Amino acid sequence: MKVYFPSYYNKFKCIAERCQNSCCVGWEITVDQKTLQKYEQSGRDDILRHISCGSIVLCDGGRCPFLTECGLCRIISELGEEYTSVICREHPRFYHRIGERIEGGIGASCEEAARVILTSDDYDSLICLNKEKVDAPDETDMDTLGAREEIYGILKDRETPYSTRLDKIRKKYSLPKELHTADEWQQIFSELELLDPSHKELFSVGRASDGCYSVYSERFLAYLIFRHASVAEHRDGLRARVAFCLLLTEMLDSFVSRGVRSEVQIVEAARIISEEIEYSEYNCSSLILEIESII
Repeated sequence: MKVYFPSYYNKFKCIAERCQNSCCVGWEITVDQKTLQKYEQSGRDDILRHISCGSIVLCDGGRCPFLTECGLCRIISELGEEYTSVICREHPRFYHRIGERIEGGIGASCEEAARVILTSDDYDSLICLNKEKVDAPDETDMDTLGAREEIYGILKDRETPYSTRLDKIRKKYSLPKELHTADEWQQIFSELELLDPSHKELFSVGRASDGCYSVYSERFLAYLIFRHASVAEHRDGLRARVAFCLLLTEMLDSFVSRGVRSEVQIVEAARIISEEIEYSEYNCSSLILEIESII
């Protein structure tokens, strides 16, 4: 089965030691059985002693014991990337199945992936790594994929103000402009489970700007639609997930409204939102359930 990626996928490459937010710090790192067998067969007791119950035992501060001081992976340096676990080789890639096709992408919790996503204008184009053209979607895929293409069509209409484009998307899915007041959302955000508690002070909802910064929000929303709305199984689920994507984009807009202006700052804001919301099953479920109770 072929896997399709957004065109910007090929622009992504891990920046390793230059990364300021290493995925080797603060995250659970599971070790798949096949990789574990490689360590056992190679007699690497120095690696095995750091693995317990299928996961790497992290050091103080949540740091992987194989992460060197210069930010490189000791396993890759000594044995090669093929000796790392699947989660290490695949991150920040994600995959989902839609009918008879599989789609993949890169997650914005990775700072380099976030930079690629927010600086790429080809979000509405897909590639197949072993084929020049994307197959036409099967009929079973048309509802979800057709809805996504319609949303992308609205987003790409840059002759229309960005805030008006968002209103068109809301109208299409019968979504109110405000699901909650800003204060009500603030209370809901305060109850989320965050990796960094200080981020609670950062989260709020803001008005969409039609200025030069709106293109970053447009691309972030397109990424969210690809990742979250594409997997909806029915119309109501699609509505809730579109609203969820709009909410997270409003969070990015709120950063901009409070003075986040440079590309680097906006990318970091998107990364934080992704890390704390998208990569938390609890936070995603909580927000989507809240939205479903309203719409």
